[in-house]
Amino acid sequence: MTQSTDGGAFPELFEVIQGYAQRDYNHQVKALRIIAAAYLPLFEVPPMPDAKEVVEDVLSRNEFLLSNPQTGKLEPASVDAVVSVATSRLVEEDLKWGADCLMNVMDALRRRAQSEGYETYVMDADEVLDGLETILAADIVEDVIEDIVEEG
Repeated sequence: MTQSTDGGAFPELFEVIQGYAQRDYNHQVKALRIIAAAYLPLFEVPPMPDAKEVVEDVLSRNEFLLSNPQTGKLEPASVDAVVSVATSRLVEEDLKWGADCLMNVMDALRRRAQSEGYETYVMDADEVLDGLETILAADIVEDVIEDIVEEG
């Protein structure tokens, strides 16, 4: 296992993710799916480099609404990647970032629903709300852990 100079493990994989995130829709989705899988909270494995900027860049380039061109449905990887990065280290700053990103996605869903017909709005909004719920639960866990450490 390689350790990068910025404290993140697997810098080669992170470089691939960054490259994919700069390409077309299919590569962006693949990058987000890899992030969603690679940034799970695994305490026995050193953390990868911070991916907040990569995820936010993909989302912002798509006006926070990365949707499947064929179906128009929200790409689940856009929510999954945010949740994974936000909860991977249980750090308050990351959790706040994740909640902010998902609120931007929710706002983009709302704008789309107001400007055009949007058949999958309810399902897409539900997916974002599930992501926010996961981040909120992680925030509660982070607070409990912090209280235990302070008492100990």
